[in-house]
Amino acid sequence: MCTSRELLVDPRHSSTPPEIAENAAYQLPLAPHPIAAEQARVLVRLACTDWKLGDVVDSVLLVTVELVTNAMKIGEVFRVAVSRQAGTVLIEVWDSSEAAPDRQRESVDRVDGRGLLLVEACSKEWGWRLEDQGGKTVWAAIDLPDTSSAMPHSLTRI
Repeated sequence: MCTSRELLVDPRHSSTPPEIAENAAYQLPLAPHPIAAEQARVLVRLACTDWKLGDVVDSVLLVTVELVTNAMKIGEVFRVAVSRQAGTVLIEVWDSSEAAPDRQRESVDRVDGRGLLLVEACSKEWGWRLEDQGGKTVWAAIDLPDTSSAMPHSLTRI
């Protein structure tokens, strides 16, 4: 039996996320209801529109929905948060379970269990942590495109 919380963390996905937003720009508690994924999508669209992040909205939406879908399986209220920090969008989903996220092996026989593979493919990094108040937070960081080398809209290439 593990007596230390550190022993429960999967070392492959326990890297510290970017600075965690205590007061995330957008967060929403959600009930485990079939419309929860759509409510999370609305939240993400609002955030990405506010931050003018059209280039990454699809990736942020996909990652958010996959993390929300996993949290819904717990069957209790969960919380989704999205924040923008230093060239990164951070998605965090808290649920009341302390069980590690289950990243399934790729299989042609299964029609489910690919969510964390998608999260891994669409994000710079992802991981999870146990929370002092109970439960866990699964997070993913998505890099924003580097716009420093982009030409201003007022200039036209000839």
